[in-house]
Amino acid sequence: MISILPSGQTAASATLDQPIEHLAACHRRIEQRLETLERAAAALDTQRDEALAAIRNAFAFLDSNGVLHTQDEEESLFPRLRGKLTVEQQSMVASLESDHQLAHHLDSRLRLLVEQIASAPTPAPALSAELRDLTARFCALYRRHIAVEDSQLAAVSRALLNAAELAAIGAEMRQRRGL
Repeated sequence: MISILPSGQTAASATLDQPIEHLAACHRRIEQRLETLERAAAALDTQRDEALAAIRNAFAFLDSNGVLHTQDEEESLFPRLRGKLTVEQQSMVASLESDHQLAHHLDSRLRLLVEQIASAPTPAPALSAELRDLTARFCALYRRHIAVEDSQLAAVSRALLNAAELAAIGAEMRQRRGL
């Protein structure tokens, strides 16, 4: 079985009352799904059905929590930071937004490729190789993106946002989740 969680790892728990910590905890869960995607892509030729199921499970997480995470950043966090950022920090946020767009594009391509593979009556080595390459690109983008958010965006957010702004972000995150 291709596990969604790497052995011995669990996601950190963080409440929406601490939105920056919640986003960081979500990064850990996203990283777990990236590992799943890579393991599943590598196993596609030998464990096709199980690999496809694991990929679809990872997609399901990205469709729910991943989408909410991006909305949390783009609709709640980034707008509150904009007027407070240095030119360098503005460039970092613009790059993160660009990453979101590129990740969405790669995700769409991955999903199409997975459906091509799933609908093929026999394994297609060329499609499997393309999926492994695209998965590697997708995961590398996400890991670089997460590293910037963890090392730079979180620190900037903690330094520039006051308690009321953080509380408002947390409230918006709860509302997005129907809580």
